[in-house]
Amino acid sequence: MYSSVTLGHSLAKRLVEYPSQGTSQWVEDNVSAAALFIFVVDFILFVPVLVFIAYTLGFLYPTLAAVEDPLPAYDALSMNEDGAPTKDDDDRIRTAQPGKPITSSLRAIYRLVRSQGSWRSNLRGLGYKVVVGLLAGSTTLFLSAAPFVSPSIAQLLALLAVAPLYTAWTHFVVTPPHAKSFFSRIPPVRKVYLATWFPTFLFWAANHAAVVLPMLLASVIGLQLPDPNQPADNQTPMTGSDAAKAICVLGVHLALTALLVTPAHVALARVQASLLPADEDTLVPFDRSFGGRVEPEIVSGKGFATFGAALKTVSVQSWVRIYLLDIKVAAVAVAAYAVMGAVVVGQVLLFGLWAGSQ
Repeated sequence: MYSSVTLGHSLAKRLVEYPSQGTSQWVEDNVSAAALFIFVVDFILFVPVLVFIAYTLGFLYPTLAAVEDPLPAYDALSMNEDGAPTKDDDDRIRTAQPGKPITSSLRAIYRLVRSQGSWRSNLRGLGYKVVVGLLAGSTTLFLSAAPFVSPSIAQLLALLAVAPLYTAWTHFVVTPPHAKSFFSRIPPVRKVYLATWFPTFLFWAANHAAVVLPMLLASVIGLQLPDPNQPADNQTPMTGSDAAKAICVLGVHLALTALLVTPAHVALARVQASLLPADEDTLVPFDRSFGGRVEPEIVSGKGFATFGAALKTVSVQSWVRIYLLDIKVAAVAVAAYAVMGAVVVGQVLLFGLWAGSQ
């Protein structure tokens, strides 16, 4: 990896070696080294931002928002690994206030999660999420190789296969740091499948519909999508009509995501959280009885919430909070991508001006 000192020494040395060829030759010979250095710097700066957007904002925060049930009497205490309450930088213990859920604000969620240790707590469970994703992906590829299993069905079977691990990940991120290992958090497998098979199926169906239906619409209205296998010169230029059709298809995708995918994810996360052991607390308020719809297993109950109970106990105010959080996450992601894109474009322009001035 290049350092700024090494790069500077290399460029100066090469400039001395090409006195008769002029500065332009020196620029041509060293622009690749400078570009590589800038690429490495961009990689170091951008990757943490991309991981924060993809994991923390894309998975961690929405899961906390789905699980939260604002309760007037709930105190969301920050806990150390030894179980002792701690205070944040402002020397105040964060509590969930009536009528003001924690997950109604990105800053409030960040402060709560950070109080579990440091800013690195916003990446809690990242490694396990990667493992679950890799297992699901490899299982999908393995099953897709069978001639009688379609890729979509293979994906469903893979999601069902990793359901116990996915449930353990949900338990890991919605509870304070605990001495128990990740794999010891996996609930009884039979109970996991009894509770989550139907929400998992609906979550798969919702995601599938949000992709397939817009593609069918694009085919019906004659939208010509760019062919990645064709060079750019052979691509048909997009007309105003094509742009309008693309916006229509994108709108349908976003609408299906909001109407199908988000409720399915909320229900699945809440059902998974209902499998938490009785002695484990959650970072956000969570009504384990689901408004009296779920009885403890020892009281002739199943010990977990059904899909219907998970959705019925989400109030209108909570749906507004969840969707507003999705909008805030999307806005932060778009702003971050815009800034990173502007930085890259600016670097390209500066390289062009620099090379052209020599």
